[in-house]
Amino acid sequence: MGMIVLSNNGEYNHYNILTKYSKMADRIIIVSPFLAMDMPRLLLGMPTIKYVELYTNLDGYGMADNVLSAICGLYKYGFDKGVSISVKYNNRLHGKAYLLYDGNEEKGCIITSGNFTDNGLKTNHEYGVFIDNEIMQRELRDKIYSLDCVELLYKEALDLKIKADEYTKKHPVEKIPVFKASDYIRDKMILPDNCRYFLKPLGNAARPVGTGYTIIEDNQIGFSKKPSRISKGDILICHGVKVGNVLGICKIMGSEAKKETAFAGDRWNWKLATSCISEKYSLHWWDYDIKTSDLADEFNKLKKKGEHITMAGGDTINALQFGHQYIEITREFAQFIMDSISKA
Repeated sequence: MGMIVLSNNGEYNHYNILTKYSKMADRIIIVSPFLAMDMPRLLLGMPTIKYVELYTNLDGYGMADNVLSAICGLYKYGFDKGVSISVKYNNRLHGKAYLLYDGNEEKGCIITSGNFTDNGLKTNHEYGVFIDNEIMQRELRDKIYSLDCVELLYKEALDLKIKADEYTKKHPVEKIPVFKASDYIRDKMILPDNCRYFLKPLGNAARPVGTGYTIIEDNQIGFSKKPSRISKGDILICHGVKVGNVLGICKIMGSEAKKETAFAGDRWNWKLATSCISEKYSLHWWDYDIKTSDLADEFNKLKKKGEHITMAGGDTINALQFGHQYIEITREFAQFIMDSISKA
């Protein structure tokens, strides 16, 4: 295997690789100064892990109360699931690394810019490497073990969390307005000409997508049959079955679909690697309530002569109601959808 370059906008997503290789391991070393408030949710994707060693930063970034909440939640997860938890901290820690073991046998490690958070492992534009080399992993582990750390037991973390909550109540922080250039700039994404565009339904009537689901986290989109017409670089407009909403826009990153089953009864088991190109919208698509059918009606009212919704010359998306796994649409309609969600 050697080495794999990781990012969160391609086939080799940090979390996907971490969960994939954790299946061969029972122990993980987590090195991360910032932590997900709900660390157990990330660890649930690694059910074989029975030992967690965490190295973090308690005071270095003024985030002690948040880190303590995450640590207390991690300890509770350990108690509930029978997972051994060990927590140590060093307030100068800034590096991020994840090391996997089966007993004492090295099963690969990640060195990255991404913290152990949803953003760090799934959403942000982070870069790292997965290394399958025993000698290099041992060297990394030795460097981590050589840190001058303080162990933080559960009772100590809980006591500190109580003190942190009391302190915060006595010293509320006034929020200072922050200037954001992005609030004054609206970038218009122009879709490319040298690709094809498809309307892709996700979910079904019995198992519809719901609030909280995002195409950003998926990184793979399934098809019931091998999608021979869809190629690397093509664009998918994702549509939620039953809910009727536009979920966002993805670019195809994988060169060929691979057959994988994500859950029992998964009939969309031909998977293509994707990357979301509408992150701001897709993170909260349910708040905007933009319906695909409404956009089709609006496009038909505004379109120029000779323009259509589908490449077959159609002006409806009715084929979605008949179980089609995708519909090829025109660049004009795809751009209209992109413009509409960009304004949301």
